[in-house]
Amino acid sequence: MPTRSEILDTLAASQEQVLAYFDGLSPEALERPCTQSGVPGEAPWRAKDHFAHLTANEQGIQSLLRLTLTGGSLPEHLATMSAEERLAWSNQRNQIYVNTHRDDSMETLHAQLSTARQQTLELLEQFSDEQLAGPVSASYLTNLTAGDLFVANARHAATHIGWIEEGFRQG
Repeated sequence: MPTRSEILDTLAASQEQVLAYFDGLSPEALERPCTQSGVPGEAPWRAKDHFAHLTANEQGIQSLLRLTLTGGSLPEHLATMSAEERLAWSNQRNQIYVNTHRDDSMETLHAQLSTARQQTLELLEQFSDEQLAGPVSASYLTNLTAGDLFVANARHAATHIGWIEEGFRQG
């Protein structure tokens, strides 16, 4: 289980990496399709879409963390989904978010991600060390502590950067 200090360091390093990576892409690269959507029939994702998605992912993790903090649980329809159903639901939710923010400027997307990260940091302040070491409320996230879920943002962002780079290599 990561300590509070490790969580803060990981989140800061991830945010720095994400902003440096996306700020380093040319306007053309930001708009170039690089990966397939998880939803059949939808347009491929551009690097800019991946950047927008990072905000939605962070907000989703915040929702799970709030449930953990309050002792809540997932709505019944989500809690009983199979892994395949949950993936399809998640892909559809992600696509809706990306479609909604498709025409947002990078400045707007930066602001949205910064706001989401600030909310994550504020949420972290509400957790005791004992709660950070405790399990998350979502039954499908077995063997994860709340602290692990906080740092999941960093792993998720790095994964997306890897997918973008692979998509660019493949043309």
